[in-house]
Amino acid sequence: MQQVPAISQLITGAPLIPEDPIAALPPPLAAPQGGLPDLPANWFAYHVLNRLAYGGTPNQLNMAASLKTAVEAHAWSTAFMKEQLELDPTKPWPTNLHDTGALPAPIAIQDVLTDALIAADKGDWMQEVSDSSILTPSFIQLQDLDLLRKIHSRRQLKEKMTYFWDNHFNTNYRSHAKGQYELQENEAFRRHAFGKFLDLLLASGKSPAMMIYLNTDVNVKENPNENYAREVLELHTLGVTTQGTPNGYTQADIVEAAKTFTGWTNTADLRGGFRFVSNRHSPGTKTVLGQTISFSGSGPGEGEHVLTLAARHPSTARHLARKLCEYFVSDFPSAALINETASVFTDSGGDIKKVLISILTSQDFSNAVNYRAQIKTPLEYLVGLYRNLGVWSSRDPFRARLVSIGQSIYEFAPPTGFKETAIEWLNTNVLFHETSMAYETTMAGFGSVIKYGSASSNGSIRAWMEELELTTEPQILGFLTNLAVDRVVTSTEYHLYLSTLRIGLGSNEFNIKSTSREDALDRTMATILTNPRYLYQ
Repeated sequence: MQQVPAISQLITGAPLIPEDPIAALPPPLAAPQGGLPDLPANWFAYHVLNRLAYGGTPNQLNMAASLKTAVEAHAWSTAFMKEQLELDPTKPWPTNLHDTGALPAPIAIQDVLTDALIAADKGDWMQEVSDSSILTPSFIQLQDLDLLRKIHSRRQLKEKMTYFWDNHFNTNYRSHAKGQYELQENEAFRRHAFGKFLDLLLASGKSPAMMIYLNTDVNVKENPNENYAREVLELHTLGVTTQGTPNGYTQADIVEAAKTFTGWTNTADLRGGFRFVSNRHSPGTKTVLGQTISFSGSGPGEGEHVLTLAARHPSTARHLARKLCEYFVSDFPSAALINETASVFTDSGGDIKKVLISILTSQDFSNAVNYRAQIKTPLEYLVGLYRNLGVWSSRDPFRARLVSIGQSIYEFAPPTGFKETAIEWLNTNVLFHETSMAYETTMAGFGSVIKYGSASSNGSIRAWMEELELTTEPQILGFLTNLAVDRVVTSTEYHLYLSTLRIGLGSNEFNIKSTSREDALDRTMATILTNPRYLYQ
């Protein structure tokens, strides 16, 4: 087997021990027959990499390509899914999804490379003058840390779930301008990503970022502020119907809930934390969601009681079930899948890992009709591009492009967060910037400082192919199409890629050692990436 240099000599330049087995290179790609391409036998392996991760790395995609049969692909994918869920890959799936019984103790994924990169990044963060134990990232450093985890972490499903919760409980850095506050919230979401929904809800509600963003910090008995109470019912828990009407709560519930949160505020110090101020708390009993909340002026218990009621409400189970099914399976999940997911959510007491197991082992998830049937979000597209090509240079162009698209991390103003379904955000601006990014990543002269492949090839795709001993056109097309489109190509696409690879050859034979092939290879990779097929996952 040949080793595929990818990100193994990343930014520090230090050689690192590969953390995954090195996969064989994909086979050569022969010219397909006319008509629509067949479903590859190993499609489920690509599907799992696309949905549980921000796309596969070159080595992971090579691994998928090496699986010859559906049985092999299913076995590899099942082991990958269990590993990502921190379950023992050698044990059967848990069967107690519909009760509150404990799942096996989690098996943490070792991620030496990412941990080293995070430590290096944090080494540049500023120390607070009055307390050197507090590191305060700038806004860009905060975004970079987030991208670093998404791009490089072996804990890909945990990163996807951390982002899901950060987006579900959206806050805006611009409302407080403190990197430490967003960081603290993000780390809580990562810590509880596979845990209980109520813990996520409490962590969000008591985070300084949320308290400032939705005004809980100024919620006092003389003038109860309804912002947080309204959004926690409308967005974080019960939700609204498809017609936009409240799904099981009323305006009176919002007013009463707001009173239970009076006195909640943040510590307003550098580190940030939760604080309850009893003399700001509204007196008297309250009624929320049909339940009487007894007065407690000495602590945050009334607000916690409301969050507990909301977390256990049947509407919350359906609201979260729909969003998670849209996130992992389809923009149009079946009613049966939503019902089963909501049922597991309710029966398990909001156990997110059980909910995820239910979704990922469902017939809908493994139905081929959902393979490459979802359009990548801008974040999935850009992070996936970085991962698919094995980019090892700066993250700056990718972060900047997210800003241009209007999906900058940590600064979305509306409390809704970004919607999961493409119809809500797909537009010409997004497509323009994604196509531009594909060109910038691959083509010299597009202002690119991006280098991918292997560090030793220094960003030259021709040198990369030489290192891999890919010398013929079918070998090269087999490798490049595997990075982007799972080797799924029509006859027309194949001949377009082949003719691009042969640009300027005339009657000469293809020779990978010829420097004239550098531009042709760049153009071929750009052509594959700008095919609309690459937009799908």
